[in-house]
Amino acid sequence: CCAAMARGTRHPSLLTLVAAAAATAEWTGLLGLKFEYDDEVEQRTMHCPTGFITGVHVRHGRDSAEDLDMYDFKLKCGSRWGAWSGMTFKDFKEEKVFECPMKMSMTGLSVKRGRREFGDVDTYDFQLQCSGVWQDYMGLPVLSQKEEAHKECPAGTFAWAWKSYRGFVDRGDKDSYEFDLNCKSAVDSREAVRKMPSLRELGLPQNVFVWSVSDVVTWLTALGLGEHGPAFTANKLQGDVIFLLLESHLQDMGMYKIGDRLYFMEELTQLHESTKAWSKALNVQLTSTRSLPDLQRVGLPIQAVSWSVKEVAAWVKALGLPEWVDAFEQHRIQGDVMFSLNEENLKEMGVTAAGDRLYIVDCLQSLYEQLTSWNKKQESVKMQVDPSRMLGGGGASTPTGYAGAYGGGVGSSQASSGAAGGAASLAANPLIQKLLAQGYSMTEILTLVQSRPELMAQLGLGRR
Repeated sequence: CCAAMARGTRHPSLLTLVAAAAATAEWTGLLGLKFEYDDEVEQRTMHCPTGFITGVHVRHGRDSAEDLDMYDFKLKCGSRWGAWSGMTFKDFKEEKVFECPMKMSMTGLSVKRGRREFGDVDTYDFQLQCSGVWQDYMGLPVLSQKEEAHKECPAGTFAWAWKSYRGFVDRGDKDSYEFDLNCKSAVDSREAVRKMPSLRELGLPQNVFVWSVSDVVTWLTALGLGEHGPAFTANKLQGDVIFLLLESHLQDMGMYKIGDRLYFMEELTQLHESTKAWSKALNVQLTSTRSLPDLQRVGLPIQAVSWSVKEVAAWVKALGLPEWVDAFEQHRIQGDVMFSLNEENLKEMGVTAAGDRLYIVDCLQSLYEQLTSWNKKQESVKMQVDPSRMLGGGGASTPTGYAGAYGGGVGSSQASSGAAGGAASLAANPLIQKLLAQGYSMTEILTLVQSRPELMAQLGLGRR
């Protein structure tokens, strides 16, 4: 308690370091925990490519058979979480996450170490200082606390890199950890950040979703990563799928330098944010040059789960991807399994282009959402437009096919021609007015009414 209170604010003498620390980033030095090891020391370093550390995720693993306690870490840089550091780890036991509040950044680290001799258990808990204010400990259990140590960044600087050290002593199965922070000023950080290319100067549309593969390569080259242009071209990465890219995709495409991958992902995040801001400011909908095929025009049933292998293949072809039709047919992809496909499945099927895999998975998700929405809408119509509630008749059948899904088609045209004369009187019905207000079209309602001849007669909508 007293130690935490004593560290509630920074010591005034640290102000003398502002001028020296502003010019260069520097390591704070080890925290001062007891650190023992027999042979090699395992070390991992994590950096924020831009900005500062704003959160830390810690996981603890315990190998009870070998009496090993293992910790691994990952950082939140700005608003993005990075990858695990890669420290030796297995047999997950627990984890804790702490994020600095109110967009603060990390300025210090405190660690408690515990040791229980029975079972040779070594435990650690962690506390962040955010913008000069010590926060609560994460809450990882510390058994028989032995010590506590901390370090702070010099005043005016923030942590942007983290080093972890792990040592092991065979006698007593002791697991030791130590830590170091690298701090730099906000001025240094802004100067170090590579500027995002101007889309206007590059002649690229503000709506990234309409970018062609060539446009994506132009932007990639402006980032200074032009050597990866051929890989992006071969993988057919257009603007409507690049925001689905993960770091693992970049590695698969030959971007082996970690710094390049981190830089690309950071710039991609900023590009996404700026695209959304542009869309919101101008009230412009972000649409792609590609869209889901019209099932009616393709000649496919509305219930996709009933599609045959040939019908699934027809849908893939309608997406503009005829080169993968054979793969879908060879692997017998029917409608009842189509929505379970993931990117790994597609890769196994031979869909080599990452852009096509991402596009197919995205379209499957969109199709599923579209059909789910339509099914819910039809169920709602069935529940609300009930002839027994309207006129005391029997139950109504639910409209099926394209009339319900698209507000058109054979069923709706018959309903329109057969019931047009009484449409005005039908529209005057309070329940019909309610359905119209909820967004249902008159065509959909007429289709349902037309399925019950006695209902049409009672409403004065007999065939003419």
